[in-house]
Amino acid sequence: MLEPTKLNFDKFVLVHFIIPLLLFVLVLAVLEYFHVDLWIAGHFYNAGLHQWPHKESWLTENVLHVGGRYFTYLLAAAVALCWLISLRADSAFFRYRRHLLFLLISGISGPLIIVLLKNHTHIYCPWSLELFGGDKPYVRLFDYAGGNLEVGHCFPAAHAGAGFTFLNLYFFLLLVKPDYKFYGLCFGLGLGMVYGIAQQMRGAHFLTHDLFALAVCWFSSFVLFMLFFRKQLQWL
Repeated sequence: MLEPTKLNFDKFVLVHFIIPLLLFVLVLAVLEYFHVDLWIAGHFYNAGLHQWPHKESWLTENVLHVGGRYFTYLLAAAVALCWLISLRADSAFFRYRRHLLFLLISGISGPLIIVLLKNHTHIYCPWSLELFGGDKPYVRLFDYAGGNLEVGHCFPAAHAGAGFTFLNLYFFLLLVKPDYKFYGLCFGLGLGMVYGIAQQMRGAHFLTHDLFALAVCWFSSFVLFMLFFRKQLQWL
């Protein structure tokens, strides 16, 4: 039998929810107030030529965007396969079947929430904005969008979210292999940042789009972890 790891409830919520939430709100407020989105995007946009030089480059488009998408699919398929194998009583993964189910569901939940938000938010991609040669107005996160604007289909960032969804590896390893939990954290953060930076270079997203995707993936994994493993959380 797999011995359950006991976690202090108060400390767990403080470290994994309250502090990250405060940091997220603070960083988002700073980015919005100081127009950091526009400042970063301006470094990737060629105003003289009215174009995004990296929009269709081999590295950012073919490797990190298209190739990254297939890499994410491959990782998701590997997780699904491991969970299916774990359903066999004679499998080496059998005792981890609940943990693998958490990994699978949490890996789907973040990107799904992001897609749902993208279909209802009125925030546009940089390459669509009048500021960068497009025809759409610049609408910040806390601006009033009005009733005449079309849905932007750009916020939060889906591609960065496909990387940040692997932040769930941190929660998975927290119980399965606690000494390796920060490797899971670094993998999810690193993959999401690589995807996000590539899309910023292409003009597809702002930094705040990526930050919001990170928050969605982290907090959705947190909530699901609380639901799946509440018995491991004790009032100590």
